[in-house]
Amino acid sequence: MYLDAVMNWHVRRLALVASVGVFGCGPKVGGEGDTESTSAEDGDGDGDGDGGGDGDGDGDGDGADDSGDGGPAFGGNCSSLPADGPTIGPEGSGPTGYPIRCNPRTQSGDGAYMCCSDDPAAAGGALPAYDGKGINGDIPLFSGANNDLGTWGVCVKTEEIPAGTGLAEPAAANCPVPCNPTWDAASITAVCGDGRVCCQTQELQPSDCVQDVLTGEYRAVTGLDIGVSNPDGSVVTDWSQGAHATHQDPSGAGCLQFSGGSEGPAFEDCVAQLSVADQRGFCMALGAGQTCPLDQPSYIDACEALNM
Repeated sequence: MYLDAVMNWHVRRLALVASVGVFGCGPKVGGEGDTESTSAEDGDGDGDGDGGGDGDGDGDGDGADDSGDGGPAFGGNCSSLPADGPTIGPEGSGPTGYPIRCNPRTQSGDGAYMCCSDDPAAAGGALPAYDGKGINGDIPLFSGANNDLGTWGVCVKTEEIPAGTGLAEPAAANCPVPCNPTWDAASITAVCGDGRVCCQTQELQPSDCVQDVLTGEYRAVTGLDIGVSNPDGSVVTDWSQGAHATHQDPSGAGCLQFSGGSEGPAFEDCVAQLSVADQRGFCMALGAGQTCPLDQPSYIDACEALNM
């Protein structure tokens, strides 16, 4: 039944790719301003290109194939993209309207493009207090000044982002404003500004889903699931390189750096904020009648498909 659900999800995904090809990613980018579970998959990425590892053996997420279950892959540095490419590159887009991912942790920082983090997670589960945005929140863990601590982002030609709409932090200067599509409307407005929405940048993959033992339903895994025991004695997730397809900061190296090398309260809080693709996105100003691709009523994500 699980394999049938995964196959059905891929069929629906291909249909969405065809429909989103018309939508593209044309709108302006930027912003103004625990339950126990059983893993849907044990994780199929081991750094050899067949799962949630990086496909090049070093576990940093920058290989040519990052996910064996259809997840995003990127085989190079943003600086290798041609300067005459689109604002958000490289050419082409997936079902979310965004191109394939890049890894901010491994980028050189030169060239026309920058690998901009799309993860707004902040200390204490607060909103990210980006410089100059007037947001009542806390320190962003993987974006803004800490853009290079995370492993997920999108290549952006930052000079083409409208002035004043992007981030002000030098480490992510003029990057689009990251946001969390699962936030409530008030939080999205607080971070993105009036009239803007939060569009998810990457799709969930089946291995990002765990089965909640209280409800029996599949849901997206989070850092709060790390080390939690299943009824059979196994753990829901260890957040290792191959545990999932789109998880932020596999093995917690970025969180350890954020906490100054200490595995104390700051590290533990950072780990608790870790998530997968459903909690990453960018603030968007959409045109009349436009919606985020993954907000279309017909879209079914990987975890929803497993519950069908």
